Amino acid sequence: MKRLTLLALALAGCDVGPDPGEVARVREGTEMVRRALKLPETALFKGVAAHGANVCGEVNASVGMGRTGYERFVVRQGNVTFASQLPTDAAMDAMWAKECGG
Repeated sequence: MKRLTLLALALAGCDVGPDPGEVARVREGTEMVRRALKLPETALFKGVAAHGANVCGEVNASVGMGRTGYERFVVRQGNVTFASQLPTDAAMDAMWAKECGG
């Protein structure tokens, strides 16, 4: 019981919440992605994370005739790049590896 009490006291001082800076970068990045979409209100995100100053993830949105399916994006230096803007999947794979940590 004494060990459990000491462990609880030790953990009580730990900050285990998300980094506020990272949360702000993710929020800003997803808003930039929304602004780049035809119908921003339809955006659904998954796997979004900050990687340094970059924000990477996937978005699925409507283009007026149904959803596009999830597509990878990278927000870097204020610019949004969607996988569909690049000439090949390999180009997005390379950008993802470089800007999103693999």
